Amino acid sequence: MILWTIQPEEVFNLIQTTGVYRCDLEQSFMKDYAEPQYHWLVSQMRKRIGQPPEGVTYPVWAWYKWRVDRRKPDLRTERWYCGSKGDKFFRLEIEIPDNQVLLSDFDGWAGIILNDGLLSYSEEESEEIEKLYNSLTPEGQKEMRSKNWEKVFDITPYSSEWMCRGESIQATFWELRKEQIRKATMFMTMGRRWTE
Repeated sequence: MILWTIQPEEVFNLIQTTGVYRCDLEQSFMKDYAEPQYHWLVSQMRKRIGQPPEGVTYPVWAWYKWRVDRRKPDLRTERWYCGSKGDKFFRLEIEIPDNQVLLSDFDGWAGIILNDGLLSYSEEESEEIEKLYNSLTPEGQKEMRSKNWEKVFDITPYSSEWMCRGESIQATFWELRKEQIRKATMFMTMGRRWTE
């Protein structure tokens, strides 16, 4: 499966030196924000693509489909959103065996799961789900949330006034090896738009 990942220069250099990159959640800004969601995703990866290699705890992220009409990330856009002005990043085109990748809907993950919400296909369904969820014990809520979140793995295109699915598809896998890199494109960042 052909994927694309955006990585800082330090990660690219690490892969060149050691031959492998593994995610270190301690280095991620997501650590304090979404650790329970990451743990849930890791449990799903274990169930769906198998156990991680020795020493691997969290996944590496990539794009299977960046936007509706583009598979790979457009650097004209990405250079505005990565790091601080002048930082070096790499867009890596990689090839990972299909059975080692878990695909999920980016909008469902970023818009709902990271905000600890529940996925639904309509306003009516959302109201029904919320009513049921609020009637459960904390343990029942945790179980329902975990089962509901599995909808994020349905990447079949769907669009309604309530939700979109399959427009942007992310990929997670356990590690990135040097030999899996097909092409590396370096770019310099222009700085985050929301801070300038």
